Amino acid sequence: MFKFLPLLILAFGKTCTPPAAKRKGPCYDCGPMSTNRAKRLCHGVCKNIMSDNTNCGKCGKSCPSKTRCVKGGCVCNNSNKPQCKSVCPDYHSDPANCGKCGHACKKGTEKCQAGTCVPQCPTGKTQCGLSCVDLKTDPKNCGECGKSCPSDQCVNGACAASSCTGQTCDTFTACGPGGSCVCASISGGTGFCADGQTPCAGLADCTTTADCGTGKVCAVGTCCTRNVCITADTCASNGLKASFGKVTGATVGRPAGDK
Repeated sequence: MFKFLPLLILAFGKTCTPPAAKRKGPCYDCGPMSTNRAKRLCHGVCKNIMSDNTNCGKCGKSCPSKTRCVKGGCVCNNSNKPQCKSVCPDYHSDPANCGKCGHACKKGTEKCQAGTCVPQCPTGKTQCGLSCVDLKTDPKNCGECGKSCPSDQCVNGACAASSCTGQTCDTFTACGPGGSCVCASISGGTGFCADGQTPCAGLADCTTTADCGTGKVCAVGTCCTRNVCITADTCASNGLKASFGKVTGATVGRPAGDK
């Protein structure tokens, strides 16, 4: 083994001290008999060039700030990937390096989300998957992403049946814009659909919504859980009072003073 010592000295430009002959010291640890091939003699000290931040891959190669040595190469602390143009971008959110170095999202129309370029939705639209949709009208994303309407009609964020104008409603349901019956929009509700006034008091949803509290009255097309409500006083001043029951598309109401 000792015949390799002169070669070891020349290779690293260092002087191996006598302990190497006794199978001790850095020259021996980094020598031909070492079982760890990742070790190198750097400045007289045995270093693991696969993980040493100041001797990464070879003696004297230091990893830049915000990086560390992994398997003989400098990688970014935040991604475990090599630097991108001398910096460590956040590949999860950087629109100029989305998912990988140099992969840029379309400026003004896309943003980087979880390492993928996705649409940058305008006001009034919501991102669902890779698309921008209107949750108020999209039958595939009605009120929330992924909620599909069996009737393929979405009215103000609620699945709607066909228009009940001129027809008798099959069940008591909340009323949507244009006189459409909004199916299952009220859990346990007792509202009805008509071209008149829809009473809010007593409906299950009206006690929990900020749009229309108990005692208020919604005009047709402005149901309790959606849009804007008018007050009971406003309704009374118009000379109408809502009636309950299965109704047709005709206006339902009686003078405010009637019982």
